[in-house]
Amino acid sequence: MTTYGYARVSTDGQTTDPQVLELKQAGVDLENCFVETVSGSVSAARRPVLQKLLEHLCNGDTLTVVKLDRLGRDTIDTLTLIQDLKAKGVGVRILALGADTGGAAGNLIIGVLASVAAWERDIIRERTMSGLHAARASGKLLGRRHAMSPAGRQEAVRAINGGEAVRSVARRYGVAPRTIYRLLEATTERMETGKAA
Repeated sequence: MTTYGYARVSTDGQTTDPQVLELKQAGVDLENCFVETVSGSVSAARRPVLQKLLEHLCNGDTLTVVKLDRLGRDTIDTLTLIQDLKAKGVGVRILALGADTGGAAGNLIIGVLASVAAWERDIIRERTMSGLHAARASGKLLGRRHAMSPAGRQEAVRAINGGEAVRSVARRYGVAPRTIYRLLEATTERMETGKAA
């Protein structure tokens, strides 16, 4: 049952000294303090020092941070990390909030984080859908670019209909035969639904 500390700053120009001092004052031994300089936009899974710390943590241990935002990139990332630690039997203590995940206040924090994470996912989804809708409305083509130009697609269909082999047409346009087969399937579907090829 060891107490570990994690301190993080975003740039080399910043110092973790104030965080380390607070962790020490909270009872964390300096040899159990893990210090990292990494952007807050980097997820917990991609932070090497944090990952090393997580490997040390065992059932009954406590991870102490000065502020909640030191742990994860966003609410979802932080919540996932806290839930993983809780499942492993590791408590998380947040000094600025005066709470740990083992008590009632900790359960409240996890509940609030879960709600905010769900809200954050909904906002991201809404923004994505709104952006896609606006892009479609303005006539932008979405998805992967076609491997062939519209004129090239028409020429390829004519060549196949004229008896040329699919492999030969694919080689000429520098695409895989499967691309030509998909083109033929799409052309056939458009003809069956009455749309122009």
